[in-house]
Amino acid sequence: MSIASEKKNSHVVEYLLYVWQMEDLVRALNFDAGAIRGLMGDGSEDDLRWMLELARDMERQKLQESGHVDHAVETLTEFALLHDLLIGPMEDKAYVRAFETAEPHLEALRSRSGQPEAVEHPVIGMMTALYGWLVLRMKRERLATETESSLVAIREMANALARGHIRVYQGR
Repeated sequence: MSIASEKKNSHVVEYLLYVWQMEDLVRALNFDAGAIRGLMGDGSEDDLRWMLELARDMERQKLQESGHVDHAVETLTEFALLHDLLIGPMEDKAYVRAFETAEPHLEALRSRSGQPEAVEHPVIGMMTALYGWLVLRMKRERLATETESSLVAIREMANALARGHIRVYQGR
């Protein structure tokens, strides 16, 4: 089983962050199958197959410069629907509490982004914040204390969403 499949089954938010990270990696490698094989080295055949398929999908969907593969977009749409379900009809108290804690932080980050008028679903803001945090960590850049504390709340929301995903989509 590939790393992507394991993440998709255990923590779907981590899975989507992984897909976004691998999309950026494929772009950095200029979609070169040999470079992808070299990077994967002694990794599993499943992981190599998954990466090569991701690169092919990105090329077919003309995502050489930016954007996300269709299955990543579908997963993000699924997150938005799940969010609405958890705060609406299912009234998942743990998720509602996590979202209400994270919401002002998401709003503050959106305001600081220079696009405060943009209407985006809260899970898009959540994923964007988490991916930005991941990229900064890989670069070993420090975050402001205020931003770090915001990310704690946003990570809690992401974890609650992932637990809701397991419950709703996997029946566990």
